[in-house]
Amino acid sequence: MFSRRTLLSRLTLSLACLALGAAALSARAQSAYPNKAVRLVVPYTAGGITDVLARALAERMRSHLGQPVIVENRPGANTALAAKIVSSADPDGYTVLFATGATAVLNPLLYPKLTYNPEKELAPVARIALTPMLMVVGGKSPHRTLSDLITAARDTPAKLNYGSTGTGSSPHLAGELLQQEAGISMLHVPYNGSSPVHVALMSGDIQFAADPAGSAMALAKSGKLHAVAVTSKVRLSALPDVPTVAESGYPNFEVTTWFGLMVPKKAPESVVQRLNAAVAASGADPEFRKQFEALGMVIPKPLSSTEFSTYIAHERAAWEPLIRAKNIVLE
Repeated sequence: MFSRRTLLSRLTLSLACLALGAAALSARAQSAYPNKAVRLVVPYTAGGITDVLARALAERMRSHLGQPVIVENRPGANTALAAKIVSSADPDGYTVLFATGATAVLNPLLYPKLTYNPEKELAPVARIALTPMLMVVGGKSPHRTLSDLITAARDTPAKLNYGSTGTGSSPHLAGELLQQEAGISMLHVPYNGSSPVHVALMSGDIQFAADPAGSAMALAKSGKLHAVAVTSKVRLSALPDVPTVAESGYPNFEVTTWFGLMVPKKAPESVVQRLNAAVAASGADPEFRKQFEALGMVIPKPLSSTEFSTYIAHERAAWEPLIRAKNIVLE
């Protein structure tokens, strides 16, 4: 017969052993990440340049992670649908968001009733690529430089029309920032995507637009559109003759959209670091870089997850004053 004290001691010891065993199993499971397919949720439709980038990244990450990376397209609500799916997922690293600047920077500033909170519910993992914009006019436009365009806008305030892919989009904000920096006034005309913007430029319905380089580059090279400037700090290797906005007299001007990975906030740090390393290795692939630099993207130096988080915070702080000053609000 055992005394009550002896039984309690043995029970306590058994529970402690179980806890240690569970911790060991958890540690082994975590160190084995990933041991199954990873789901990469992309907030855009299949076939577009963002989807192409996501799939190329997924294929290279597969070789570095040793498990399939399955792309799942979940477009809608300016990336909010995909962000909500991932923010609500188990924080085990098997559901990953292909995030954009809209997801983590602009949406929280534009939407009063956003369905997710990127600061509280999503953890930055790695930055993948940057996409500058081209400042473009129609191929037959008399404005051949950015200075020409700005002079015309000053001569006829609020008479020139500029198009964008939608109110609150990065191209819209790039146009607003140019007006602020140059002290000019133009009329904003929002469209549903880049294609109708291009048509409007070529027909003369609008006189100017900022558009992602990947979307406008082919038309600019063909002469159907004319690029007067690029919004990055350095010229694009694919369009070396197009000056930057900074070179054109506005040294503080820089606008680039970005793509990166985010996971649910409570994902283990070891998982975040494993994904970060896979992205860095993928970005170092010369063929990967060549493919997307030819499309007007920039594959930047790798950032740690902490550096990426700081970068996002800086971007949000940079855009907030303009959005508030222009009272841009989306429902």
